[in-house]
Amino acid sequence: MTLEEVRNEIDEIDTNMKPLFLRRMTCGKHVAEVKGQNGGDVFVLERELEIIEKRATDVDPEIQEEYKTFLRHLMSLCRKYEYELLPEMQEKVMTAALAAAGLTAETEHTQVKIGFTCPKETSDLNLFVNMTKLNGIQIDAMNLMTENGIQKVTMTLDGKITDAGMRCLLCQIGKEAEEFRILELFGI
Repeated sequence: MTLEEVRNEIDEIDTNMKPLFLRRMTCGKHVAEVKGQNGGDVFVLERELEIIEKRATDVDPEIQEEYKTFLRHLMSLCRKYEYELLPEMQEKVMTAALAAAGLTAETEHTQVKIGFTCPKETSDLNLFVNMTKLNGIQIDAMNLMTENGIQKVTMTLDGKITDAGMRCLLCQIGKEAEEFRILELFGI
């Protein structure tokens, strides 16, 4: 096969994946609607790990980790969409985090500093960094320190707490990371 033939096949595969992706996102919308009514969590780690392991059992071991990563990114992207559709959940996460920090959304600011932790062995830090981009948020500064197998992360994000992308991002991190907190609102 020539390089051009391989590229044509990749284009065909990508084209065939599109309707499946759109169907999956429609299902995600329905999941968000149900969870919005019933108050369920968007992210259930044990369920996702079980699904990934089950779906990857028949994949060639040479590319099994890549397939698992593909599924993790797809699931994270679908969850991002679900969080977008759940403004009440966003409000709960934001209200609790701001109250815990002694802050209000009315504080004038152009940056938000957050902190959270992840177990090093099962860290989803790369997904959280990717979510900043998908929500249109830029990371101005980031610090990572590992102690006793726990990654302690701080990020300074450009934007306001009232911006739609920021609210969605912080809701997702707040629901999926451990020890999530808003540390500071600053800059003008």
